[in-house]
Amino acid sequence: MMKRILSSRGLLLAALLGLASAFGWGAISRADADHAASAGAPETPRASLALGYHGDEPQIRAAQDAVHRQPESAVAYARLALSMLQRKRETADPAYLHYAIDALDAARELDPEASEVLLARILVSHEEHRFSEARTLARRLIARTPGEPTGHLLLGDAHLELGDYKDALAAYQKALDLRPDLRSYNRAAHLRWLHGDVEGAIDLLELAIEAGSPRDPEAMAWCYVDLGEIYRKLGDGKRALRAAQRARTLISDYRPALVLEARARLLLGDADKAVKLLERAVAHHPRVGDLLLLSQLGQRGRLAEAEALADEDPRPLAFYYARLALHPERALALAERELEARHGIEAHAVHALALIRAGRPRDAARAVDRALALGTPDAELHVIHALSRLAVGDREEAKAALGRALALNPDVDPLLVAEVQRALGKESP
Repeated sequence: MMKRILSSRGLLLAALLGLASAFGWGAISRADADHAASAGAPETPRASLALGYHGDEPQIRAAQDAVHRQPESAVAYARLALSMLQRKRETADPAYLHYAIDALDAARELDPEASEVLLARILVSHEEHRFSEARTLARRLIARTPGEPTGHLLLGDAHLELGDYKDALAAYQKALDLRPDLRSYNRAAHLRWLHGDVEGAIDLLELAIEAGSPRDPEAMAWCYVDLGEIYRKLGDGKRALRAAQRARTLISDYRPALVLEARARLLLGDADKAVKLLERAVAHHPRVGDLLLLSQLGQRGRLAEAEALADEDPRPLAFYYARLALHPERALALAERELEARHGIEAHAVHALALIRAGRPRDAARAVDRALALGTPDAELHVIHALSRLAVGDREEAKAALGRALALNPDVDPLLVAEVQRALGKESP
């Protein structure tokens, strides 16, 4: 399996015909219609919040109109929920999640097992970081629509968040076999990156963009952001900036692209422009990591805002505290709360740094091993590895880990690099 997803660009190019849109679902299926008919006719819920939304988005208006025409249709309500979730992804405005849940509640009351209803339930579970539930629901979706790749993609996403990389790989490969498109290429690219294949990841993201459609600009913008993030982690600010700007030509105020461009500008030494971009991103929806970065760039009051939001996104604040060696017990508690929901490499890396600050170097070493298990070429992971080895007195391996970090990205976290270099003294690479 791994050899197939991590294979050459040429193998994947052979299957570029008949691509679907990034979230394409066709007319209501015969299986869903039969299932809805057999489910009886419960009293139709109102979904007054979702139906009362007044915006200028054509997709949402069309979905609302469909509900008014078919007030007994679970699928119509589910599609209204999906249109709200898509808008939430485009804008990062959490209000759209509330509209989506309102429409989804109506759909579930009518027919909780219809394919589109299951799809919306999975996406809401992902939004709320309930990944075990998302995994279960994705398996149910696959059972209803085994020939449709969407269920396999969402199953892979859940496995990935839970740290089950082998199972994620198998799910993504199945989706790729069923229909190679923007979605499957994007996931395969992420797995290549995780496994240390930078060139392969970039190739696959370019394939994903080529497979995109102007009818779904957000999906293409997402791929440009993913591409730019790879360049940013390699310290290539110019290419990261170009990728962010390409994303913003598709959606001018696309929040992930604003943040990527801000971080790319910082790499290129333009802090003033970075602050302005981050302020625009925060105006859409304040996120903990962006508020903390603004705090580091001189906006002192942003730290309190970030701390107030830590319950919904604990990892950035855990890293912030651990990086600065502040509040070690609080940093560890936040890192462990993140691990309750996610088990990816970043969660383990932040946990490792928090364990170092809490004076638990051997536990930190085990956490670092989990973060590095796939050979991901993220320089920050290797700096944390260096700190971990210093904490147990292994100076030689600390020196080697720092060398690997600087080879990947010479500009990786100057604060942590300086800490390692001070500890190594003349031995520093």
